[in-house]
Amino acid sequence: RPPSHPEPDRRAQKMPMDSGCLAPSSKARQWLSVVMSGVAVFTMGGLCFGFDSIYPILYSGGAFLDYCPAEQAEQCAARPIETRQTKCCDDQLSAFVKLTSVSLFGADGVAVVYGELIDRAGPRWCMSIALVLAWLGLGLVSFNASLGGAQRDWMWNVAFPLIGNAGPGIFMSVLSFGEVYPHLGPTITPLAASMFDGSAFVFLLWKVLFQTLHVPLSLIASFWLVLAVCLGCLTWSLLLSRSQTERMRAEHAQQAEHEKSTELQSAVETAGNTDTFAEAPHVPLWYSEGDSLIRLFSRTDTVLLLLFMCIANLNQSFYIETFADQARETLPLQQAEEIVEVFDIIFPILSIATTPLAIFLVTRYNHREHIYMGVVCGLSCLFGVTQAFPSRAAQYMAALFFGPARTLQWACYFHYLASPAHYPSSSMGRMVGYANLIVALFGDLPPYALNAYVQYASYPTGQGDRYVLMHATLVVVVIVLSVVFPLHLRNAGIGRADRGGRVSRRSTGSDGGFQIQKRSDSGDFPGPVTYDSDGHALAVAVTKVIPALGGDRLQSQRLLGTESDGSDDGRRGNTRLP
Repeated sequence: RPPSHPEPDRRAQKMPMDSGCLAPSSKARQWLSVVMSGVAVFTMGGLCFGFDSIYPILYSGGAFLDYCPAEQAEQCAARPIETRQTKCCDDQLSAFVKLTSVSLFGADGVAVVYGELIDRAGPRWCMSIALVLAWLGLGLVSFNASLGGAQRDWMWNVAFPLIGNAGPGIFMSVLSFGEVYPHLGPTITPLAASMFDGSAFVFLLWKVLFQTLHVPLSLIASFWLVLAVCLGCLTWSLLLSRSQTERMRAEHAQQAEHEKSTELQSAVETAGNTDTFAEAPHVPLWYSEGDSLIRLFSRTDTVLLLLFMCIANLNQSFYIETFADQARETLPLQQAEEIVEVFDIIFPILSIATTPLAIFLVTRYNHREHIYMGVVCGLSCLFGVTQAFPSRAAQYMAALFFGPARTLQWACYFHYLASPAHYPSSSMGRMVGYANLIVALFGDLPPYALNAYVQYASYPTGQGDRYVLMHATLVVVVIVLSVVFPLHLRNAGIGRADRGGRVSRRSTGSDGGFQIQKRSDSGDFPGPVTYDSDGHALAVAVTKVIPALGGDRLQSQRLLGTESDGSDDGRRGNTRLP
């Protein structure tokens, strides 16, 4: 920076919207936001992903027992409570699968509403609506369970979808912390995504309390409701209001313009005085300014990402909803029960344990998308292949792979969509929302139809064989996409890097003069710009280079110390290149 150029006002890089230890710019608030982004999502975000764990509690209470023939329902109701924790008939199981499908669809599909809301009204409004839905759902679970034998099935059909619909709003609200604190974004996004799957542990905890300590479901749900209210209010208080969000975005944009305008000068100084090349500190964007949502969704990388997510998520959702029944159909009963118990425990634990790996991958390889997405695709293939084999060892391996594969897949997916290099920050909410809607339509609703095929079709003969056929078909498609998608990301990334910000400085001969050439995403800037041995430059040429980086004519000349002496011939200024 030349001496005549004043130091930037550091206060402009902060956000003076509050004061005190919990102001948005304070370290305490930053790290509290990181912690609450994980805690809030864990307690209320993805509870429906652990639906398999709450089945025994609902079975024992007689949920959807009326779907069975009257005589069979009476026999099931007369069983001891220890044996009432399994399905009474296939129609009862289908009712549970339908409820799970609707709840899981809510956990993905309504994100489009939250996306529009968070982009237009801010994260606090988004969180407010999500919290109300979560609290209502938990309250209904507690109330219906307290009715004992008078429980109403319609209340289950309302309560659990409410909880599922609340999850995306809570998750997307805490993602806004990554926009407020960009340096913490690679930590917040994987953490929240991991907790989204890790919150499946909540229903497992409920199951342990119910079966081991004999705590009634009504009391368990009431306690969780109180906990959710306390944590939800704390998280809400950390979010920015709409006006604060607008000011934060304006300040971030101003800071980005300042960094952009100093990019060329820094790169030239790095190049030195010899015939060298220097990389400018510039990350090539995957989009152009003014791209519409349709154009962003039409890009090849977006299409391949959504195709992979739809098929992989369909395979995983079908597995979650029918895992226990599939194990009992394909393995001896004792082995099946052992695997079910192992899965219920290790799925949420390994999901949470995968968080450090997700954070490492997206931080270490933030702009090498093919690497972290390649790891995601590899784990998804391992899970898909192992769970398609009806053997004890393969099913144990599938239970081990499921948690890490699913958690890493969603963490990297959300990181990819939320990255400012891939999509504009102002469109982040809608990108995530509409993308999740597509994944929900093609990944969460079809399991009900697949389960109907398994339960009632005649080919292949056995239900276990039909389970294997469904999973084998899906995993073949996953494998194909797992090869095509990372390869496309690698080739596209190399192409953008080659067109990225590179600055060259070359001598023009024995007179000591030199030329500077700057490349942009769309090719060379006008130039090259020629300087004599004393560092004198053509002012007009300088102003051709810098405006492409975002500065105006006067700023460009002052930045490089090439402001004209007033001559209007457009050929030479009297100041030196700093």
